[in-house]
Formats: sequence, structure tokens, C-alpha cells
Amino acid sequence: MKTAQIPAKADVELQAEFLKEELQPRIDEAKAGVRQLFFVDASHFVLTAFLGYLWSFARIFVKSPSGRQRYNVLGAFNAIM
Repeated sequence: MKTAQIPAKADVELQAEFLKEELQPRIDEAKAGVRQLFFVDASHFVLTAFLGYLWSFARIFVKSPSGRQRYNVLGAFNAIM
């Protein structure tokens, strides 16, 4: 069996312990209907133009709004449903 690579300096044993001791019991309770389990993440949409790559014979300027306006979105996903 091929093991997954864990990025950076993550402690594999500590993560396995967390899965066994903390996360898996909560997942089992959620499957049994005892609790609700949600995974949550945030996104930040910036109100300006972002060009990843642009090639042109002539230099082109793209107008975009200045400032730091953005929408902050917090989403939650029911892990069981």
C-alpha cells in the first residue's frame, strides 16, 4: 500500500493519533445521528483584476478598481450528508 505524502513538517504520528482519538469518534457519532459534524473554510474574493499571464506586442493597461475591497465568505459543509 502506498502511503500519502504529508507536506511541510507535519508530524505523521501526531496526526494519526488525532484522527484516532479526536476526529474518528466524532465522525462515528455524526453517522449515528448523535451530533452534527461540519467542515468549515473561508474564502476572500478581491474586487480587482488579476492577470496570471498576458502576452502582447504592445503594452496594455487593464483598468481595475483601486483599494482593498473584498467579500469574505465563510462556508460550512455537512460532512455526513
